[in-house]
Amino acid sequence: MQHKYNSILDTHPELICRFSPEFSLSYVNRMFAEFFQGQEKDFIGKPLFDVVQEEQRGPLQDKLSALSPEAPRATINSSRIKSDGTALHLEWIIIALFDEFSQLIEYQSLARDVTEQRTLTLELEARNKALEIMQAEMRIVLDSMPSKVWYKDDKNTILKLNATAAESMGMDVESVEGQNTYDLFGDSAKAYHDDDLKVINTGEPLLGIVERYTPNEGEPGWTQTDKIPFNDPLTGESRILVVSTDITELKEKEAILESINKNLDDFASLTSHDLQTPLRHISVFAELLQVEHGQSLAPEGQAYINKIRDGVDNMHSLIRSFLKFMRSSPGTAHLDPVNLSSVIDHVAQLNMSDLQACGGVIKCPDDLIHVRGDRALLTQVVSNLVENAIKYRDHSVPVIIDITASKRQGQWHLSFADNGVGINKEFAPHVFDLFGRSKLQSHREGTGIGLALCQRIITLHGGRIELNPRREKGSEFNFSLNATKA
Repeated sequence: MQHKYNSILDTHPELICRFSPEFSLSYVNRMFAEFFQGQEKDFIGKPLFDVVQEEQRGPLQDKLSALSPEAPRATINSSRIKSDGTALHLEWIIIALFDEFSQLIEYQSLARDVTEQRTLTLELEARNKALEIMQAEMRIVLDSMPSKVWYKDDKNTILKLNATAAESMGMDVESVEGQNTYDLFGDSAKAYHDDDLKVINTGEPLLGIVERYTPNEGEPGWTQTDKIPFNDPLTGESRILVVSTDITELKEKEAILESINKNLDDFASLTSHDLQTPLRHISVFAELLQVEHGQSLAPEGQAYINKIRDGVDNMHSLIRSFLKFMRSSPGTAHLDPVNLSSVIDHVAQLNMSDLQACGGVIKCPDDLIHVRGDRALLTQVVSNLVENAIKYRDHSVPVIIDITASKRQGQWHLSFADNGVGINKEFAPHVFDLFGRSKLQSHREGTGIGLALCQRIITLHGGRIELNPRREKGSEFNFSLNATKA
């Protein structure tokens, strides 16, 4: 019977042995002998510790000594490096056999190869650790965001949120995650849930929702909210991401700016009316003076009347320019695709007679220039720059206006250069100031508002206009505009 039992154990795939209370081996199966590179008979009577690695002998003896009838089983893990350099991990199960008098009779041991299981366990532990790190990093990112962020399922359960969102509810993150908003806010949650379902069911995001809100504690404010649908990457279930930003300060600044613009507009209109009235009186009386007493006036008197009329006309022009400048604002700029090449050609044709009169030429760019802007306002910019080049020309040479363009990084960069009298370096820093005309050219016609208007219009288009300070002859103005398709 013992022989048949041993035969079964010899063919068993695991390492099996028995040893006496004195740790002398009394039986090993074939797998045990092959593992320790010998024959079964070579191990009979051999001390157990001769086949145990030195560093494992102490822990093994402590384990064996601790076995008792009440706790007869112990598990020991060991590792060995195989000849190919890879690690082999074994799990030993040792059972102590006692007689009816609790006297130790024998130890039986079975070892199984747990290398694959251990490798999988270590890999799982590594992945779990990486997941913990990623979740911790995600928590840091979420909690660092000033916006309120959370995502929910289609049943209105808050699956995750950041600290900012939880604080706005007067709660902490742990108390909110996993909760249904109906349980937290009752019927007031329904309106938000209806919007969420609309986004989830259509698959279309709902962006830029601006609304007033009142936190649990504090003053009422404004928020801008984006609701974005997505599916859980593992289950495919419908989810919604909600990002809500406090824009109270921005709304307050907008209200202040709107009030300032309204006051400026009112001021401009009032100023225009108050200035126009006495001008009309001056114009009327100058006309009456001319009609009733013109023939009796000496040439000097006629010259005075003409100067009065010129002054009135100039003042009217100045007031109209001032109003145009004050009322050019983001609200008046309708940005659409504009063929700037056609604008330049149009302005060139309008000024062709003046150019021909002074023997001048205008060189237009060959490129087809399409920008995003307001055609009327951009026409004003091009007109001002071309007319200035003609107005402030050097009378000793024919005027040359050279307009060039180049496209870089999604923008068109344009240059308007001329061979005119140029701008005195002393006044160059103030050339874009309102009424900031060069003093050396103040005898020439103009209101001194054109370049200020150009700067305001280009700024409204998100661009920038500059005077080239390094140009030796004439003037050169450069500005940029966002490119767009035709």
